[in-house]
Amino acid sequence: MADEIQRTRLITDITRVIRESAVPEGTRLAGLTLIVWRARRRTDEVPHAVGVPEARESERRIRAARLKMR
Repeated sequence: MADEIQRTRLITDITRVIRESAVPEGTRLAGLTLIVWRARRRTDEVPHAVGVPEARESERRIRAARLKMR
C-alpha cells in the first residue's frame, strides 16, 4: 500500500511541476513519459513495450517537421 501512495504522490508532484512552471519542452515530455510509465506500471505488472516503436517514429516525424519550419 505504501508503494501505491508513493507512486500516486510522484505522479501528482511531476504534474504540478510541468503545469505550474516554465520548463523546457524536452523536460516536459520526459515528465509526461515518466507519468505514463508510472501510471501503467505497478509492482504486480510486467513491463511491456507495446507502442514504443510507433511512439519513437512519431517523435522522429515531429522533430523533422519542426526542423523544416526553422
